[in-house]
Amino acid sequence: MSRHPLLAAFLLVAIAVGCDSSGSPGENNDDDDDNDNGGGVASTYAQVDDVAKMIYDAVEASEDVSPHIEAVLEAFGVPVLALDDVAGAQARIDAGLPFVTTLVVTRMAEAYAGGSLVDAKGFAEGLVEQNVGLAFPYNQGGQDLDEDFLGGLLYVYNIAGPTEPDVPLNDGYVLPALVWTLGQERARRINPNFVDPTWGDGRLDPLQFTLLSFTIFGKPAAPARTSLLPGASGLDTFVTFQTNPAADFIKDKIKDQIKDKVEGEITSAVQELVEVPLDKKDAAKVSVCGSLILYGHKISMTNTPDLLWRAPLTPNFTQIDLTLTFEDDYYDGWARAVLGSAVTDLTGCAFPRKGPIEGKGIEWSVSSALESQGSFDVTQPSTDEFGRAVATWRTFRDEIPQACQVFDKQRDAVGATEAVVSGLLPGWSTVETIVTFLNPNTGGQGNAPLTVLYYEVTTNDPCHNE
Repeated sequence: MSRHPLLAAFLLVAIAVGCDSSGSPGENNDDDDDNDNGGGVASTYAQVDDVAKMIYDAVEASEDVSPHIEAVLEAFGVPVLALDDVAGAQARIDAGLPFVTTLVVTRMAEAYAGGSLVDAKGFAEGLVEQNVGLAFPYNQGGQDLDEDFLGGLLYVYNIAGPTEPDVPLNDGYVLPALVWTLGQERARRINPNFVDPTWGDGRLDPLQFTLLSFTIFGKPAAPARTSLLPGASGLDTFVTFQTNPAADFIKDKIKDQIKDKVEGEITSAVQELVEVPLDKKDAAKVSVCGSLILYGHKISMTNTPDLLWRAPLTPNFTQIDLTLTFEDDYYDGWARAVLGSAVTDLTGCAFPRKGPIEGKGIEWSVSSALESQGSFDVTQPSTDEFGRAVATWRTFRDEIPQACQVFDKQRDAVGATEAVVSGLLPGWSTVETIVTFLNPNTGGQGNAPLTVLYYEVTTNDPCHNE
């Protein structure tokens, strides 16, 4: 595609952003001396950036990020409903408003721990598959909705943030700011030498996916925050994960810290640039079902063995076993009660049955630290009837004299085997779940740590002649 339409569209966005700021991004700030959101002052870029750091600090420390997820969703007016609150879920859907359940929060936290990310390109293509397009005048000149436009949009909305971190953000900009900073923060931690200014690493974590879905499919006419609907749960009603008072205190403290920094609306400025050809009820179903289905899947991987040598030393190959299951029993119960016949329509709410998932495509890979150490020789392209797939990976061969094989010349390459699993979302066939090595401290739910030992010897090392 020509870059001219894309540049023209970005120019229109930049002009709109500039006009919206009215010369001062903090136009709605009546108290420049107080950035505490408890006083009703808009969030700043610095505060949003702090939240992104807080979340990925917790991921790196192998902590449960469910309170972080709950707090962020609460801050954008999205309630966390108990799984048995069918009336509350129905009321939100009827109003065209998103929600999550306590179980979805748990699954999203597990996805963070397991390093499950979504491909940004597939996400954008999935939106087009749902007939989401650009609104006038951004669709002029042949510009389509794609990952370049969406990523560029996030960048344009945040371009002034790093240089003006303490200026309050405009209404509707907090959500795209958080989505953008999460990607930038993750990319900096994984590969500080390459951080894309748009998506960061071309991927979306669970909060990025959920917030973008909710805001894109939220109908502008639907209020972001509502009084309690008949039969609905209150926004402050949650099922706690533990009954330990000390643990609950820590979780409440995390929530308070995040909500003190971030406050916004789920109906963000992003909605001004897209058109969704669904009524508010079906649009709400798409966004809700996306997170329910995507994060209900579990990908498990193991390497046997997980410690290898460069050949001809042994062991020099590993068998990788992958299992794909759907963990939640939505099909006949909750989903049909909440959505009725819509569980099988084209709005993306066709829930799989609980258990193994067959026929999903797999692309196998290893993390960058292992790419120069070996290669795959057998790969199963999709999951079988038991939700399983197998691959083998072999190390490359080194010809190292015995005299050179000493401890002080021994090195290791530490990484993981990884997989991309596609086709998990009905109606979003292009969305791929990428299982990657986010946390070096744990294998997580879907990546398998792997270490390769080898000897580093120069050609003129005296040991060659011994």
